[in-house]
Amino acid sequence: MKTGLGGRIRYRTTTSIALTAALALPLVLSGCEDHSPVAAPTSTLPAKDPTAASPAADPQPTIPAYETELDLSPEETEAVEGALVALDGYVATLNRVFESGGSETELDDEFAAGDALKALSDDSDDLRKQGQYMAGEFRLQSRKVNKIASDQNQISILSCVDNAAFAQVGLGEELPDSAPEPLTVEFVAKADGEVWKVHSQNLWSEQCAD
Repeated sequence: MKTGLGGRIRYRTTTSIALTAALALPLVLSGCEDHSPVAAPTSTLPAKDPTAASPAADPQPTIPAYETELDLSPEETEAVEGALVALDGYVATLNRVFESGGSETELDDEFAAGDALKALSDDSDDLRKQGQYMAGEFRLQSRKVNKIASDQNQISILSCVDNAAFAQVGLGEELPDSAPEPLTVEFVAKADGEVWKVHSQNLWSEQCAD
């Protein structure tokens, strides 16, 4: 069954990690009468090999696997591939910045713009001030192309994310043990010419598929 924009619960379209605990996020999905803004989750990645090529440095970046119920034209397929590469670069940026406690912010605008970039900057400042970092890893477990704008310059991508796989903790602390908490997150990517960047992310009302 296709999922349209009407199935979305809109929240503050940022990547804010300034929340009491990542575990609080599912409560908003189950209690729809509480309409206070809540951000979609973000997190960290262990230090990468500095010799490894980044998505931007790779002349032929790998297109991640995805699914869709849309009948894509060749032009739409090309747009989707650009958006997906940008999304993977965006997630890698979040992981790098937050794993460093907000100190490694170089090229943070390479794959982020708009609300996503502002939140990334704000979150980095908060982590540095609080002496914290993100333990664990923010990982996309799936990618579903949900909607494409008529001009093919904006694409909605849904992904399942384990909300328990990362947490904001003090420097030197480890990720707390928690049961898996899958959440569906919508990422909105936009194109400026041939350059794709993620502009926002939102919690989605639809649960992760089994």
